[in-house]
Amino acid sequence: MSPLAVLTALILGSAVAISFGLSAVLVIFWIIRNDSEQIGVEIGRLPLYCTMFLALAAVSAAALYSLMKNLAWLWRAQVGMWLALLVMGMVIWLR
Repeated sequence: MSPLAVLTALILGSAVAISFGLSAVLVIFWIIRNDSEQIGVEIGRLPLYCTMFLALAAVSAAALYSLMKNLAWLWRAQVGMWLALLVMGMVIWLR
């Protein structure tokens, strides 16, 4: 496995794990949303972050698949993954 494939797999695994954790928290917050006002504030951004990490997981899965199969569009998928990661970082840290 090339170093780029390892890095792409690391990003994919992290995105899947984070999106799973955020989805679980979103479900729990949705169940107990009427119990506290603070939960209502926190649940506001959670669907956006969950969607962003799911999208990163999908893009990085495509990038890893194209890299492992040595497909013609592997560099476009890699650029898409890195752009998605950059946009996510900007959205999260600039908010």
